[in-house]
Amino acid sequence: MRFLVDSCVSSFAVRDLREAGFEVLWIPEKGYDPGDKEIIQKAFSEDYILVTADKDFGDLVFAFNRPCPTIIRLVNIPAKEQGKVLLKALNKYQADINKKAIITIEKFRVRVKRIL
Repeated sequence: MRFLVDSCVSSFAVRDLREAGFEVLWIPEKGYDPGDKEIIQKAFSEDYILVTADKDFGDLVFAFNRPCPTIIRLVNIPAKEQGKVLLKALNKYQADINKKAIITIEKFRVRVKRIL
């Protein structure tokens, strides 16, 4: 699995994913933020799982019918916990991740919406 991590996600998450052996491209390391449309297109065309805290990506998918990679959205997850939460979700929601879904992770709830 390869991850494209948005600038609104912590470096702790990036570190934890890399330490677990995953390939991670973190937007701040590119030196600039190209914007949501370019980020989602890159994730889709280069087969990355997009990790974000930004709800605008869901809007791009549903309101504007954009091509969609798997998106994992972290909602109000403290920065230091983001990596651990992601790693736990990768194990539990592997089938959904592989079949293209938007997975919204909140402290006490996870919602999975498969993309058709």
